[in-house]
Amino acid sequence: MSWLKAGMNILMPFFYGFIIAYLLNIPCSALERNFKRSKSVFWKKRARSVSILIVYVLLIVIISITMNIIIPSLQRNITDFIVNFNTYYNNAIAAIKQLPIENTEVLDTILETVTSKISLKILLESIGLTNILSSLNVVFGLTSVIFSSVIAIITSIYLLVETHNFKNYMSRVSRLFLPRKTREVIGKYGNIISESFKKFIACQLLDSCILGIITTIEFSVLGSRHAVALGMMLAILNIIPYFGSIFGSIIAVIVVASTNGIGTGLITAVVLLITQQIDGNVIQPKLMGNSFSLSPALIVIGISIGGSVAGVWGMILAIPIVNIVKQITDDMIAAREAAVLEAERYADADMLQHEDI
Repeated sequence: MSWLKAGMNILMPFFYGFIIAYLLNIPCSALERNFKRSKSVFWKKRARSVSILIVYVLLIVIISITMNIIIPSLQRNITDFIVNFNTYYNNAIAAIKQLPIENTEVLDTILETVTSKISLKILLESIGLTNILSSLNVVFGLTSVIFSSVIAIITSIYLLVETHNFKNYMSRVSRLFLPRKTREVIGKYGNIISESFKKFIACQLLDSCILGIITTIEFSVLGSRHAVALGMMLAILNIIPYFGSIFGSIIAVIVVASTNGIGTGLITAVVLLITQQIDGNVIQPKLMGNSFSLSPALIVIGISIGGSVAGVWGMILAIPIVNIVKQITDDMIAAREAAVLEAERYADADMLQHEDI
């Protein structure tokens, strides 16, 4: 097991490089197709290399903006929330106690239970902000992390450059060792799997960015001091279908109610509800089209199973996996129905022939 663990640690940077290449191949392929439509021979010959260069330049720009603008703002939001947590916590408890509830004994019991078992309050009181920030600096400053990141990026570049060669090589190998029918089936469902994951990941990330920007603006208009942090939280949690946005909205309403008052919290709840409805019924369908037209019950079941099997990653990838399984199942049922109908047709024809005789 120790040898296996050591081997996995060595291979992890290459695995991360594969993930980066897989994600960046989505915009890279789109740019490459546009360059190949150009009338210039220069751009056609260098379509792949120029596309890779543009994608990585944009990636560096996005990382720079994130590190210099978004991260400092997010850090200020988190720092302010940690420093004033006790005040927000006491205000929330006082506001809950002032609610017009007749049976206050049950409410007092719940508050006492929550107060005695809350871990965040105890954690923030026992650990100073300086220790937290210094620990983060130590973690992110480790040489091994930097080294692994460099290997992952270099690996992703080589994988993007060699994508076409790898596909051609696998095609040649499959022709030598697999029959034609098997190659057609593997190619068909391989394309379905690849396109399903690519389209879902691209659309979900774009939708999360749109939602994060919209909700950050909404929190700023409502006067929240933690607009950037709450907007980024909703954007990240929105990657988890269905449950992520619901869970994120509940946390956001609680934070706004604690920091800006119950009235602002209620307004935030209404605004987020409207925003989530627009996102679910307008933005997401426009992005994904009919690629993932699945039953809501099937999606909920898939997310629940995915979460129980693989945690957060299982919940994130549940929809494309369910979509793939559904397409394969539909094809199997259609093939079986065609075979049954063909058998019935032959049986009917044979029966008519016997009757004629």
